[in-house]
Amino acid sequence: MKDHTNRLNPNVLWVTAVIIAALTVVQLGRKSGSSPFEQQALAEMVASVGDYSIMTTNGGNEELLFVLDNRNEQLLVYKVDQQKALMLLAREELDNVFSSARSKLGGR
Repeated sequence: MKDHTNRLNPNVLWVTAVIIAALTVVQLGRKSGSSPFEQQALAEMVASVGDYSIMTTNGGNEELLFVLDNRNEQLLVYKVDQQKALMLLAREELDNVFSSARSKLGGR
């Protein structure tokens, strides 16, 4: 097991994960050549239960479901497949996402 002497508060991870999810939605909705500030966030519903937070949004041609799993520290993105089933589009380890972001910022 890892030694976490300088462990972050889980609430910081949640807030950051929600911001990343919102920015992902904004980026998916951008048209080429337009400013990102011209787009509105399309989050229809956000809910939290236990270790999970979920957000649904209109992804253009399909409904998207973002799931933040606090226990496993993952962001999962699903789409509705022909209004019958959920299909997993992406799974990201939040630790890797934050490490990658820190390295791109030069360790700040």
